[in-house]
Amino acid sequence: MLTPLILLLQSVTPFGSPVEPTIAPPPPVSTAPMTLDEVRFNECVDLAIDDPASGIAEANAWRIEGGKYLARHCLGFAYAEQYNWEMAAKAFVEAAREAELVQYPRTANFWAQAGNAALANQQPSKALEYLNASLVQGMLVGMEKGEVHLDRARAYVALEQYDAAQTEFNLVHKLAPQDPLGWLLSATLARRTGDLDRAKSDVAIAAKLVRADPAVALEAGNIAYEAGDMANAKSNWEQAVKFDPDSYPAQVAAGYLAQLVTSVED
Repeated sequence: MLTPLILLLQSVTPFGSPVEPTIAPPPPVSTAPMTLDEVRFNECVDLAIDDPASGIAEANAWRIEGGKYLARHCLGFAYAEQYNWEMAAKAFVEAAREAELVQYPRTANFWAQAGNAALANQQPSKALEYLNASLVQGMLVGMEKGEVHLDRARAYVALEQYDAAQTEFNLVHKLAPQDPLGWLLSATLARRTGDLDRAKSDVAIAAKLVRADPAVALEAGNIAYEAGDMANAKSNWEQAVKFDPDSYPAQVAAGYLAQLVTSVED
C-alpha cells in the first residue's frame, strides 16, 4: 500500500529554509574616477570578504574617523559575512539613514540590504519596513527593483499573507524575468496554495533558466507528487540527487525517495 509522503511544506526556499540571502557591495555609481572614500570602501569590503573580523575592525575605525555611511555599509557587509544578521541589519539601516540625509545615489540599495538582512534574521515585518523605504527612494529599476519585490514576496510568505506575496511575485516576473529564483519561489507558493497549474508552469520556467539545479528539480518533484504524478516526482527527485548529491535539496530529495521505497514496501 502506498502511504503519503511527509513533504516539507516550505521546500528548500527562502520561505524558511537554508537558502542564504545575498548581501553584495554596491557597484560604482558612475564611470567617473573613484573618490578616496570609494577606494577605501572597496578595500574595506575586500578585507571583510577575506577576514570578516578584520573587516569589522577596519569599518569601525573608519567610522570613528568620519567614514559615515560608507564605513557603516562596510560594517554591515562584514557582519553579513559572519551571518550575524541582527548586527548587519542595524549597520545597513544606520548607513541608509545617513545616506538619505545627503541624497546619496545608492541609498535605496542600503535599505534593500537592510531588508534582506532582517529577512535572514527572521524579522519579516522589519524587512518590509526597510524594503518599502528602498522603493520609496525611486532609484531602483529593472533587476535591482525586481530583487526588492522578491524579498517583499518572501516577507509576505513568512507572514502568511499569500495574496500579497503573489502580487509581489507578479512584479518580480515583469521586472526580473530572467531570475530563476523568482520563478522557483513563485512555484513553491503556488504549490502550497493549491494552484498546481501555475506551480508547474513557473517551475518549468525556472528549469529553463538554470540547468541542473537540485532545488528546482526538488520542487518539480514536489509539485508532481502533489499532482499525483508519482513517476515524474520520482524522476525529478532522482535528478536533484544526481545534480549535486551533497547539497541540501539533494538530501531532501533522497529522503523523499527513501520514503517512496518504504511506502511501496508497506
